[in-house]
Amino acid sequence: MARGAYLVEGPGHCGACHTPRAVTMQEKALTAEDGPLYLSGGAPVDGWRPVSLRGENRTGLGRWSEQDIVRFLATGRMPLGAAFGGMTDAINHGTQHMTADDQLAIARYLKTLSPTMPARAPGWAYDPAATSALRAGDVSARGARHYVDSCAACHRTDGHGYPTTFPPLAGNPVVMDPAPDSLIRIVLEGNTLRATKQAPSAFVMPGFAARMDDAAVADTVSFIRAAWGNDAPAVSVADVARIRRSLSPEHPPASLPMN
Repeated sequence: MARGAYLVEGPGHCGACHTPRAVTMQEKALTAEDGPLYLSGGAPVDGWRPVSLRGENRTGLGRWSEQDIVRFLATGRMPLGAAFGGMTDAINHGTQHMTADDQLAIARYLKTLSPTMPARAPGWAYDPAATSALRAGDVSARGARHYVDSCAACHRTDGHGYPTTFPPLAGNPVVMDPAPDSLIRIVLEGNTLRATKQAPSAFVMPGFAARMDDAAVADTVSFIRAAWGNDAPAVSVADVARIRRSLSPEHPPASLPMN
């Protein structure tokens, strides 16, 4: 067995989170030899949905290079995204302490995994329409005003963010995931990008649960999923309410709707 496959399937056991499970809770695939469901994305873990680690262009690692993956394993951040939820613990207590050779072996192995359904979705391409509208003061799109008021200072009107500090939303696999759970939860609960040995500064995104009602969150997340070529389906108020019910008591609901 190649070193990268051994690390992913063995000690790392990435499939425990990133592979779907049957109703009886067993993983539907334990190795790449079991088929394309292996590492194709899992069910929510503590409210966070693990993304695909396969080669999907929009929702997997198709646009990540080997060095992007190495950087992510070592620091929890890279130009196309940043760690959140349980992955922050996996990096903090695990992958950042691996040798550079082992991190590279994992990256090379993951890049051998083909997309689960390669013909179904076109590749992501940046669309500047939302950027042009926001810069012209046009906030008529659903959720645009909320995005400008609460998100654009860090993630910018062009959706590119400030990579490795504030991650981009344009072309981000988490943003385009078919299930919006993680993106909704980050907006409600916030997230901390933890310090690591190679990236010693931590950055915090505040949660908006106390100042945004479910409709405002749904509008904001729908804007992010639609803008910059993301073209992901909108979310509903019911989607947000479902995620909000799972939050801990320190994230209360908004007392007043945001207009």
